[in-house]
Amino acid sequence: MQRYVELARELGMADAVLLTPAQVHFDPRAILKCRWGCEDYHRPNPKCGERGTSLEERRAMLERYGQILLVHAHDAHRLSRAVLEIERQAFLAGLYFAFAVRYCRYCPTCAVDQGQACAFPQKVRPCDQAFGLDMYRTARAAGLPCQVLTSPDQEQNRYGLVLLD
Repeated sequence: MQRYVELARELGMADAVLLTPAQVHFDPRAILKCRWGCEDYHRPNPKCGERGTSLEERRAMLERYGQILLVHAHDAHRLSRAVLEIERQAFLAGLYFAFAVRYCRYCPTCAVDQGQACAFPQKVRPCDQAFGLDMYRTARAAGLPCQVLTSPDQEQNRYGLVLLD
């Protein structure tokens, strides 16, 4: 599994660490932030929603995985592409349940945000907040930086997961 840490770094990510499912923190308040704190939630688009699953179902899904790659980046677009590439490489290596979790920023300019159909709906994965994940706590517990930013000039710390099994 260490090869996926190395692949993340090859793809230009700031860092990546392997976690167990117990090291990924769920909190239903993340869903609260998703539903009432995100501009995309009430617009019909493929990026949002639980897809008919409950928090408990999502927790049970994640707990079935052997290891989870936490990927750290500073650029949302590059992170979205990297976690999908890692998912793809893991799948091709025989980890057929490999699955990325990351709010979609696949395209530099999102067609959905401009009222058009998604150009790559097959690339959309669940958003960490919609999934019920506390990424702040997960990243901090893994020793990675994750702070509330107080200025647009501050460097952003973006995170995504790749579920591996």
